[in-house]
Amino acid sequence: MLHKFHSGGTLDISLHEKNLDGTLKELHRASGGPWGGICVDSSYIDWLAKIFGEDAIKNFKTKFMRDYFDLLRDFETKKRSIVPNTTKLVSFKVPPTLHEFHNDGDVQNLTKKIKQIKLQDDVKVSRYSLRVAAEVVRSWFQFSIDKTVDHITGILAEPKMKDIKTILLVGGFAECKLVQEAVKKAVGERTIIIPEEAGLAVLKGAVRFGHQPRLVSHRCVKYTYGYKAKGQFDERKHPPEKMVMNSYGEKMVDNCFIKVVEIGSSVEVGKDVEAPFTCFLNKTGATSFPIYTSTERDPEYTTDPSCTKVGKLVLKKAPGETQVENKAQVYFAFGDTELRVSVKILKTGEVLTKIVDCL
Repeated sequence: MLHKFHSGGTLDISLHEKNLDGTLKELHRASGGPWGGICVDSSYIDWLAKIFGEDAIKNFKTKFMRDYFDLLRDFETKKRSIVPNTTKLVSFKVPPTLHEFHNDGDVQNLTKKIKQIKLQDDVKVSRYSLRVAAEVVRSWFQFSIDKTVDHITGILAEPKMKDIKTILLVGGFAECKLVQEAVKKAVGERTIIIPEEAGLAVLKGAVRFGHQPRLVSHRCVKYTYGYKAKGQFDERKHPPEKMVMNSYGEKMVDNCFIKVVEIGSSVEVGKDVEAPFTCFLNKTGATSFPIYTSTERDPEYTTDPSCTKVGKLVLKKAPGETQVENKAQVYFAFGDTELRVSVKILKTGEVLTKIVDCL
């Protein structure tokens, strides 16, 4: 089994098993949070704001955008070169335009500010650079690394993850030695693989996947998927105000979430998943199948806060007058970036399909 860790702007973790035919079966839905390299960038900028002042950083970013990006590019290079046992001061380029927003660029005033916040032993300043103690630099990474390690170890602690043997680190932030060491300590005896040019691995994988979309044979769905329909009204369960009549004169409750696939389920790409039971088309007028997702495992109503409408399939007038004649079956099929919803009218064999873009 292969556990993939990609960290850039966000931390993304997915778990795959390699099939005998070389394809991959996704065993755990992708998860993570905003704890990647950009998180460290934010810590660095927040620290600079303590030195130069928040207004100075804000004005610098607004009026000298090019210099601001140069500052971040220099920091990006430094992030990948810092090692856990670094003891020397680490030098960072600071554009002169940033100094202009702090007491008219007076380096002496900046030195006084550093002394006031008791960083004189950790920071040396010049007009073009800051030299910062390694311990301070490592502190900018701590929140990101802690959240990353906590999330990885949390997933590995799940019983079904006990057979994971190999972890692949990819993405630009995966080239950081601090991240590599922290992950290695956290995962024990498992094998860690860090490809050359880990920062380009995600891009190369995307290109390959574009040419060979069937490389992933099974996916874990990120949400619970279903559709809105009327359900049987139960006087013991449902309040009277929720009762409606369907076109066959039966008491029903509206806005029911009919679950087809549960969050975290593994589905074969392109294969139809049959809804748990058949439904009936409206005897009069068109029948619509609003399609919903939910972040909950068992949503009851499509009006629940966890539910989001993602599409709708509309069918023409039912072919018959009775429920048996108007019986239909719903199918969901998950592609690479889309959901295909099909409704088959059992009496006629007619199938209508709706494609929902999941990007």
